[in-house]
Amino acid sequence: MLLTVLRFNFASPQGDPRTQSKLLSAALELAQWGESHGITSVSVDEHHATGHGWSCNPIMAAAMFLARTSTMIASVDCALGPLWNPVRLAEDIALVDNMSRGRLHTTVGLGYRSAEYVALGLDFNKRGDLMDSLLERMLSVWSGQADTAICPGTWSRPHPPLYVGGGVRATARRAARFGLPLSLADHLPDIAGYYRELCSAAGIKPLVLMPGPVNRGMIYLHEDPDRAWAELGEHILWEAVTYGRWSSDQRSLMHLPGVQTLDEVRASGRYRFLTPDQLITEIRDSDEYGPLVLHPLVGGMPVDEAWKSVQLLTDTVLPALTPRSGSSG
Repeated sequence: MLLTVLRFNFASPQGDPRTQSKLLSAALELAQWGESHGITSVSVDEHHATGHGWSCNPIMAAAMFLARTSTMIASVDCALGPLWNPVRLAEDIALVDNMSRGRLHTTVGLGYRSAEYVALGLDFNKRGDLMDSLLERMLSVWSGQADTAICPGTWSRPHPPLYVGGGVRATARRAARFGLPLSLADHLPDIAGYYRELCSAAGIKPLVLMPGPVNRGMIYLHEDPDRAWAELGEHILWEAVTYGRWSSDQRSLMHLPGVQTLDEVRASGRYRFLTPDQLITEIRDSDEYGPLVLHPLVGGMPVDEAWKSVQLLTDTVLPALTPRSGSSG
């Protein structure tokens, strides 16, 4: 089954609350529509001190999507673990886990912007210790070893799906040490192998989430990609430049440090306008394609254009990839 993802961060250039309200409403409607037409999941993330309305509470955002759907998975990619109170995060996740019957998957990561730690009154240099304390306390809360009044229990057993995110050997060690799955920010087979070795030595069954070797980027469907780049590319450029300024290192598949022009963004392949036929061909020609990620409201994209993109996926692309009843082969 092709994993199809709608990604949302609710950010726009001015960060105007009224604009953000429209983006939030549209995102919920797109997710609800998408679920009924074959889209499998949504993805949200967390950032602070952006000035652009970027999603600051991914657990709450995920809960909004899950409350409007019945089968869709909500993936938090990721929550900035050290910025959370461990008990509150455990309780919030437990609440959503119970409400959604296990459809919330949360990755916790360190983050890399010191400004976010300053904004929340925490020491950036202690983020590793804070993460270790967070994971230990959350697992204790969910296990019932802590005061049972703290958390009423979880739908998922032994606890809600929780992943340790990052891209360095310390991330692998932390995941193995706590017996948790590893979620890598890029295609990093060496780190994945190191994690598996650690799990084997500890008698733990490893689980790795890792992007494939081919970076498919964030996809936006349009009948005329060249015209789309000319007329709508400014929204993509704004996000790419904004995100690229946050670090001089490539932090994830979508990070483009120092990018400045639309030509640079287009050449990177991180954001792509494709026709439905181009996407269908690409998927059919791939031995293992996925996930297919649409970012329909990127950079405050007009809502009507976002709907066109998602509906091209649900009405044209996905039906073309679904075997017809009675077909052979």
